[in-house]
Amino acid sequence: MEIRLDRAEFLTELAPMQGIVERKSTIPVLSHLKLQARDGKLHLAATDLDVSLTSWCEADVALEGGIAVQAKKFMEIIRSLRGEEVALTLEEPKELTITAESSRFKIHGLAPEDFPTLPEVDEASSVEIPFKDLKRMISKVIFAISADESRFQLNGALLKIKPESLELVATDGHRLAVVEADLEGAPATDGEPPSVLVPRKALQELQRFDGKGDVAYRRGAHHLSFRLGRRELICRILEGTFPDYERVIATDNDKQVVFDTRRLLESVQRVALLTGDRARGVRMSFAPGQLVISAANPDLGEASEEILCDYDGTSFQLGLNPDYVSQFLAAVETDSVRLDLKDENSQCVGHPVDGADRRYLCVIMPMRL
Repeated sequence: MEIRLDRAEFLTELAPMQGIVERKSTIPVLSHLKLQARDGKLHLAATDLDVSLTSWCEADVALEGGIAVQAKKFMEIIRSLRGEEVALTLEEPKELTITAESSRFKIHGLAPEDFPTLPEVDEASSVEIPFKDLKRMISKVIFAISADESRFQLNGALLKIKPESLELVATDGHRLAVVEADLEGAPATDGEPPSVLVPRKALQELQRFDGKGDVAYRRGAHHLSFRLGRRELICRILEGTFPDYERVIATDNDKQVVFDTRRLLESVQRVALLTGDRARGVRMSFAPGQLVISAANPDLGEASEEILCDYDGTSFQLGLNPDYVSQFLAAVETDSVRLDLKDENSQCVGHPVDGADRRYLCVIMPMRL
């Protein structure tokens, strides 16, 4: 292999690969990137066997070839170089020489044949999703994905393509986030719209993408493909049955309280400073026109803050996890937010006021304080 390519373009495509590689894997090749020079391009690939990412850069290819290099160190070297152009030369089968201006590095790698074969998803059925909408929707539910590995069916978000909309749902058993947005050109379906569980890591990596236009989404028998420009992310479909989330959402909460989103977010975060690491809970005491948020910690002390709200019902209180409340409020894009409530034993359902989505809500289960 002997090629020359633009360093800035190369770095742009190398950066998203870093989130894919497994740095502590017992399989050494999974901490590597595969570099393959052919057809006037340098093709890049990274995988952890569940999530894979491929891309390419324009290159002046004098001699085709390939190698797998340690991802983190290779990225550090390319980033540290000066000059606009980088030359990559494979003088020995597993030894790559990197040169730029007066710098020269020689690093050891692995044979490209040792790199895992990446899965492919057929081109039969493709749905075009505006990337800015998909990225925004992911940010509104990803915080509710469970980190409990024993509940594998909750370790991702449910993606459902409806006749005219796209829906994403995530839950960890203590909270639930649902967002639905318009989608033009969605395929017509008979009966229940098709749904699939997308792993959290795939959603995290999609959030890190930069780009415009549409994502070409395809579903295979065991894998999903998301293609944006020259990049394609392929992930394994999560197996398992997602809960019947519509039955979880309360419909009889008769108390509606409207807040300034930023004011409520900042107040909750301040009071939460005096909550314990184990018992993360704040008391929210509602009265006509006001809310008092308070927390007490026997080791640290206590805090309270009063804020104004649009509410004219009876007084009541409930306990909520401040992290759950804050993450929902941080995802809301509107100036005002509405909380639908009932009593201290019933869930809190948050909605943005006049949001752009067809539907966005977050269900937060109460805590006993």
